[in-house]
Amino acid sequence: MLTYILRRTAAMVPTLLGVSILVFCIFNVIGDDPVYLYLGKNATPAEVASLRRELGLDKPLPVQYLEGMKQLLTFDLGFSMSAKEPISRMFLEGIGPSVAITLPALALYSGISIVLGLVCAYWRGTLLDKLIVAGATVGMAISYVAVMIFAQYFLAFVPNQHGLASFPITGYERGFFACLPYILLPNLISCFVALGYDTRFFRAVAVEEMNREYIRTAKAYGAGTRTILFKHVLKNIAIPIISRVVVVIPFMIAGSFLLESFFVIPGLGYKLLHAIESADYPVIKTFTMLIALLVVVANTVADVLSSLVDPRIKLS
Repeated sequence: MLTYILRRTAAMVPTLLGVSILVFCIFNVIGDDPVYLYLGKNATPAEVASLRRELGLDKPLPVQYLEGMKQLLTFDLGFSMSAKEPISRMFLEGIGPSVAITLPALALYSGISIVLGLVCAYWRGTLLDKLIVAGATVGMAISYVAVMIFAQYFLAFVPNQHGLASFPITGYERGFFACLPYILLPNLISCFVALGYDTRFFRAVAVEEMNREYIRTAKAYGAGTRTILFKHVLKNIAIPIISRVVVVIPFMIAGSFLLESFFVIPGLGYKLLHAIESADYPVIKTFTMLIALLVVVANTVADVLSSLVDPRIKLS
């Protein structure tokens, strides 16, 4: 297992190099000039030259790339042009709120959707299966924005207007107990939105597993429902479950633009959105690279966990 983990970790290096080169080319070669995006078209030549020198864009491209990689390896990520603070501090401050409004929701809706998927697969074609699938489909059809608006209005704004106990409408406070009131409603919204998608996915993989010969044999020998679902089916669909849950974590953490902006939660998505609005080139480029790093690490972790569930993976 240690050899396999070391081999998978080593395989991350060329992947990260390829991703870093791609991100560098997008921002430094293909994309628009960030200096003019920040200063505007009416900037003077002196202002352009000064900002280009400040950002290190006056140096040759290979030098810019090597300096950027050095910043990532040392976590000395430079300064934000708009916020005037270290980007590393912005990232560390934003990762906590983003995790707080995504990981609890991920754990909740993953657990519920796995159970619902197993129930649908076992009683496939029954009224219960049809009702769960119909509910999941309706949940998938409702817009994310609509869910946020209705939840904020009916669960926060209206009760607050009538002096009833309610969720905070917007804001965030740091600290475990202080942040709880602010993250409950965003987590419930994330859970509601994702529950339908994951229920349909886990139902599909569980139905496929239920059709295998060993399940029919287990039923013929009188195995109970709990034994079939949780000892046989759940064990054998563990790999797609791990892949689904682990790989989606970085996308949820970094991609909560709407949720964080709607509830004014200073997470990574909120900070990145403001950086895009202010054309803050160093923040956009660095956050993009760090998010790509999280995705690569998540894929590696998913492979390692899958190998623990199914040792045959290490042999392939």
